Amino acid sequence: MKELLKYDFYYLLKTSKFIVFPVVLILIAIMSPLSAKYLNEILAVAFEGSGIVMEFGEPTVFDSYMQYFGNVYEIYLYVIIFVAVGMFIGDKTKGLLPLILSKPINRTKYIFSKFISFGLLVLVSLFIGYFVFDYYTYFLFDEVDMLGMFYTTLLYFVYIIYIISMAMFASTHSKSYILAVVITFGGMILFGLLRVLDPIIKVLEYLPGSILENIINVLTGDATMENILYNILLTLGISTVFMTLSIIRFRKQDI
Repeated sequence: MKELLKYDFYYLLKTSKFIVFPVVLILIAIMSPLSAKYLNEILAVAFEGSGIVMEFGEPTVFDSYMQYFGNVYEIYLYVIIFVAVGMFIGDKTKGLLPLILSKPINRTKYIFSKFISFGLLVLVSLFIGYFVFDYYTYFLFDEVDMLGMFYTTLLYFVYIIYIISMAMFASTHSKSYILAVVITFGGMILFGLLRVLDPIIKVLEYLPGSILENIINVLTGDATMENILYNILLTLGISTVFMTLSIIRFRKQDI
């Protein structure tokens, strides 16, 4: 397992992902509070001379939170999906998998090594972004909820675990990078659509997509421990199913 982790960390280092992931998050962490603070000024410049007047109220620290998690939930999430699929399916598409597995390598450990190494990279990057965001938000708004941001960063990482596990499932069940990406996005959309039924089936309100709502609730002080706990448990449960199916598929593949 140690050698596999070294191999995967070397891959992340060689392909500059050790630099790209933290840098992207640092940029988001800097730009989010700036855009929240100066939104009215940005709109004024954008629509200057057009006759269109758009102005929002006085920006608050909560606007900074929402800007940050909105960007992380969309922009950074897409980066994670494309890179995760590439990492999981790369050895297969490059024809390296038969060579790697010709050695006495446990296939289950091979899967877990990629999952752990990529997950750690994302987690470290998230906390780098957390510290940078807290600094700039405090600098611009003279206040920041560091404890709330800490909890919500961990909560968002739970969602990332779910995304990584889905990407792994798609990669082990696909032969091409594009198909694996499509399956991953399709899974996200499917679970999102299932939430429409949550008034009928109570448990659906705790699907992974509810994490963004719980992040907002934590920052506004409206969160309930019961909802968050159920949300985390169901998200990790679904992630475990995806991981289990990935391992079963990979162990049965004739490579």
